[in-house]
Amino acid sequence: MEPPEDGRTFVEVMTEKYSPENFPLRRGPGMGVVVVPTAGSQGSPMKDRLNLPSILVLNSCGISRAGEQAEIAAFCAHVMELDLSHNKLQDWHEISKIVSNIPNLEFLNLSSNPLAGNTLEPRCAEGFSRVRRLVLNNTQVSWETVLLLTREITE
Repeated sequence: MEPPEDGRTFVEVMTEKYSPENFPLRRGPGMGVVVVPTAGSQGSPMKDRLNLPSILVLNSCGISRAGEQAEIAAFCAHVMELDLSHNKLQDWHEISKIVSNIPNLEFLNLSSNPLAGNTLEPRCAEGFSRVRRLVLNNTQVSWETVLLLTREITE
């Protein structure tokens, strides 16, 4: 199933919410995450520095797609907890793009996303192997999906 185009990407929302302009009092070396542009890269909509905590709360932001996986990986390497509840995520492939690019992710909240009737493919489920706690309240996912996830989430 194709994700709806009317939603926003995880990368867009993360960039807006954690932009340095939103943290005027937080200044100085070592604050935030710095990404050094690689040769030949097409400019990114992201700023040079984001103030990303290890617990990201992006609930009720209209997120329906992942965005650029390289940017997720670059900015979220230290993220351990992610709240994506009450968004528009309905495609497991898009969710897998986010999860598989956050190597230290242990907690994921997907509550109240419209996941009913969408099939989780085993190759997408593999990205959830590092997650220890997953919240699926009010998603109406099938038991088949839950069982597939529990096989990947061994802890």
